[in-house]
Amino acid sequence: MSKHSIKINSIYCTHTSESNITDGDEVYLVCQADGGIPIRIPYGINEAHNMEKGDTWNLTNNDGDSLILNFEYEVLVTLWDHDLNDDPNLATYLQSHDFQPGSGSGSIRLKNYNDADYTINYSYID
Repeated sequence: MSKHSIKINSIYCTHTSESNITDGDEVYLVCQADGGIPIRIPYGINEAHNMEKGDTWNLTNNDGDSLILNFEYEVLVTLWDHDLNDDPNLATYLQSHDFQPGSGSGSIRLKNYNDADYTINYSYID
């Protein structure tokens, strides 16, 4: 039984992980609530959202509704760069954040060693 919810409003790209900035990142999320089954956004195994410096991805679920993640203890949101469509196992880890009860609303900036720099904008619902 879920007691808390986070709405992921958007993801903003300050800098991609690609060495050639014009290539951009093919971003997808893996969301895992309370150690349960991971959910990929967008849902298709070879789907991703192309992002370049300055881009904003307004997130919705498969039905076009807001992306709301329900959890009891925590929900882990991980950003990946999916460069090779023929093998999802070769995706590049960008960064992750673990949302917990009482996270509040706002934004969290995620940076890593390969220059990826993204900001997740979210609303804590309850």
